[in-house]
Amino acid sequence: MIADEVMKDEKYVLAKARSGSFTLRVTGEDGAVKTLHSIYDPEAEAKRLVRAFAFDGRGILVVLGLGLGYHVDELAREFPHTEIIVIEPVMEIYEIAKEHGPAISDRVKLLAGLSSEEALREITRYQMKDGISPVSVFVLKSSASAYANYYKPILNSLKNTMTVRLWDRLKYPKFVQDTLNVVLIDSGYFLVKEAEKALLSLNHKVRRVPVRKNDRGENIVSRTIEAILGAKPDFILTINHLGFDEDGALTSFFRSIEMPVASWYVDSPHIILTSGGRNISPFVSMFLWDKGYIGQIKDMGFESVSYLPLAADETVFKPMKNKGQGFKTRMMDYSCDVGFVGNSLVDQTKKKLEKLPFELYSLVEKAAARLSAERMSFDDLMSDMEENELMRYKALSAKQRLDTESAVLWKATLLYRLSCIKNLEGFNLRIYGDKGWEELSGAHSALNPPLNYYKDLPVFYNACKINFNATHLQMGGAVNQRVFDVPACGAFVLTDHQKGIDELFDVGREIAVFNDREEIPGLVKFYLDNPEKRGAVAKKGMERVLREHTYRHRLGSLINFMETKYK
Repeated sequence: MIADEVMKDEKYVLAKARSGSFTLRVTGEDGAVKTLHSIYDPEAEAKRLVRAFAFDGRGILVVLGLGLGYHVDELAREFPHTEIIVIEPVMEIYEIAKEHGPAISDRVKLLAGLSSEEALREITRYQMKDGISPVSVFVLKSSASAYANYYKPILNSLKNTMTVRLWDRLKYPKFVQDTLNVVLIDSGYFLVKEAEKALLSLNHKVRRVPVRKNDRGENIVSRTIEAILGAKPDFILTINHLGFDEDGALTSFFRSIEMPVASWYVDSPHIILTSGGRNISPFVSMFLWDKGYIGQIKDMGFESVSYLPLAADETVFKPMKNKGQGFKTRMMDYSCDVGFVGNSLVDQTKKKLEKLPFELYSLVEKAAARLSAERMSFDDLMSDMEENELMRYKALSAKQRLDTESAVLWKATLLYRLSCIKNLEGFNLRIYGDKGWEELSGAHSALNPPLNYYKDLPVFYNACKINFNATHLQMGGAVNQRVFDVPACGAFVLTDHQKGIDELFDVGREIAVFNDREEIPGLVKFYLDNPEKRGAVAKKGMERVLREHTYRHRLGSLINFMETKYK
């Protein structure tokens, strides 16, 4: 029996073992009392347990159960170069061990009081810090017995990565077959479907890895490992880097197994700009829809940064004028002289502003009004603000500055689109969008509910004489989706002039543009009065899109780049 209890509480009893050291009795999850260490000699017991533990010292050693720490102290001495992580669910045990157990080496990471899920997340983070390190587990059986419900899910999860062989199975030659295997990170973003369809049409194989906003990091890693083992991809494809974490853990993992990653940005590269370089890797190639970001991303340290604009899915957006009676009826319902499909951005702008301190609202309003009237870079815009406003902006954190930029761009776009719509007054105009348009323009009779992108929009584009486009100001010089989708339908689009449009289309012959909002009424009247000229531009535009600007073309270019770089 244990002699000389020196501390007692309802669940934890500290007592002297016969050797003079302390041992600990605990009341476990099931109400049963467990003794965590030998009642005779805890240190000698720890030495025997460690000597019997088959471990070569490689990778990460996860210890389940702290107790008073005798076995942890022995493991740290036996394996001086091994990263050791100790998981202990009970903070009271951790506090008792600090006071009455042996001193534990500073290099041992003690994780106490976490839930099973939180503990697993921390283990995954440590494991992927320098690549996917192999994991071994040392179980203090007495502690695992006392807290079986806590430790069981952790142990079951770790079994999937407790093998050095996993590393070898994740590294293999890439781009050795004509038919490629691609793992596509499926974030739910609209472009995922288009990318998959294009890859399949090019005779490649695709396996999706679903990723959602609230997914845990360890779940994403587990699914990715499963996909790699099952599909043996030649590279990973992600849209907007979605699925990747700002800490760069997934990037580090892919670098460690020499897995190429293609990230196609069709939106602001926010996660990259806020990750502080932790997602930079020679195995990550960036493809940007807007050339304006290329220098910025290269300056961050990315080696491979390429321009890859948006495109059209010609199997969805196509001419429908010669379709059956059902299509003709729908087109008659949509028929109008001028159509605009787009969000008013009223609600979105309010949400952007809610992220900012109230004292910044006036700065946002002033900057947005200026930007909506005169196109310029955000840096140039801010440098032209009054000194006190500029100083207030510079004093913000990096995240606050990005939030401020976002709020300015969205508010400016709202004002810009509204001014364009006002230049369309007097024409047979239909707006399809949110109710924010009523708040902005009062155009109740012209407002219609939003259209489904895949089912309704192609029909509307076919039915409308002039499809009007006002590009979101966050796109800088890039060309948005509508500029490709409308011509793919053999329909006519009038769009604002973007820097990127000149190398994509023969302006005036294949696409119609306005350089200033004051030109809008005259151009609309001209093309309404001259249907043969409108039809000629639409026909040439469709030919150009089908020849050069489909998603087959874009994914083909991306694959050629990846093969050349990583083969």
